[in-house]
Amino acid sequence: MSYRISILAGALSIVATVALAQPAPSVLVPEACRSAPAGDLKALEERRARLEREISSKIGSSLAAKAREKIDPGLRKSQEELLQIVFRIECARSFQPAQPATRPAAATEATRSAAPRMRSVAAPTPPGELIEITTYYATNRNATGSAEPAKAYGSEVASKFQYGRALVTIPPTHTPGNLELPSLFRLEREPDPNKHFVLKSVTPLDSDAARKEMADRLQGFQSKAMLIFVHGYNTGFEYAALRTAQIAHDLRFPGIPFFYSWPSANQVTGYWQDEEAARLSEGVFEQLIEELSQLPVTDVYIVAHSMGNRIVGHALQARVDKGKETKHLREILLAAPDINANIFRSVIAPKLIAMQGTRTTIYAASSDVALMASKFVHGFKRVGDTTGGVFVYPGLETIDASSAASMGRGYGHLYVVDSQSVMGDIRSIIAHKGPAKARGLSSAGSAPDFYWRLP
Repeated sequence: MSYRISILAGALSIVATVALAQPAPSVLVPEACRSAPAGDLKALEERRARLEREISSKIGSSLAAKAREKIDPGLRKSQEELLQIVFRIECARSFQPAQPATRPAAATEATRSAAPRMRSVAAPTPPGELIEITTYYATNRNATGSAEPAKAYGSEVASKFQYGRALVTIPPTHTPGNLELPSLFRLEREPDPNKHFVLKSVTPLDSDAARKEMADRLQGFQSKAMLIFVHGYNTGFEYAALRTAQIAHDLRFPGIPFFYSWPSANQVTGYWQDEEAARLSEGVFEQLIEELSQLPVTDVYIVAHSMGNRIVGHALQARVDKGKETKHLREILLAAPDINANIFRSVIAPKLIAMQGTRTTIYAASSDVALMASKFVHGFKRVGDTTGGVFVYPGLETIDASSAASMGRGYGHLYVVDSQSVMGDIRSIIAHKGPAKARGLSSAGSAPDFYWRLP
């Protein structure tokens, strides 16, 4: 796999499709930081500044970006080079000196995954009782007809969305925040249920059958709650199912876990393709919310990650514009939002404020390399990036999670699912439904631009 691909995987990956960060006594070093030379930091920063100026002059404005790209075919090449430089700078700053790869052949194969692999020491896993999580889903991916659960859906856009049920097993030695998956660096090629998360089965359901089954199950829960996870860029159906199970288990969620898997290309070079797929999926998610709101559910919690925030934000914007009820949407959790801050402030945020009975919480960080790269490429600040100032908006709660976003775990982009402090805060939101102040978070900033920090 080429150097360009491996760097792009590190800089933009928003989900670790086959990576895992196990507890280890030493600092976890992303594989790309060990296998790629960091280079001279000063020279890299000078090159980054030149590329930023070059891209800025070519883009001009976000509205004209696509048209200019057609006129200037060199724009995309410059954008990809900038992504490489941004990531190399972060490697040089965070891990000095970068350690050489110890298994060149395995490292080459590893970079085919959508995220960096982490070097870690796996503890022995004794056999035990597996944990089973049943999660429901909706997807507008194409059905492949494969009998293998992991390959049930592809990355093409289907004409309509499909409901279904997925069964995930969690190993008995699971550590909260981790998604234990096979690692080529430990010579693991097939998942072992006693060590790894496994997508055991996928059962497509027609709309009526799915809604009836979910309604019946909700009747058995005292809280009548539903957790909806919307993934981001470079994510396959299988990974979305596994992450949903992990989140629901680690949160001890007292209701039905559910995920919406939009047709991400699930490729490291598919960022721009995923942007188009996300845009096409906004109407689908809006329809999905309409149908799910008809269930006997009292509390719906939506957790959106990275590019998935665009789908959720624009779908809810459209719902408010149409005068649709949002009374069941208890909390919208926007994690590491890869959204243009200007667009969010002027178009989406006012609509979220208009949703009666719904609180919106934004989790952002300054150490999120993926959003840093996105900002440099697009030319506009992202909502989830606190570098240069925390995004705030009256009526929304923004939480600076920089202390929880570690470069050594998912390049500071996966903190919503791998940080104990963030997961603990979300668990408190679900259990007590209180604002940030009541959850013990400390205030920061100055009036009227107050925000919150994790303890």
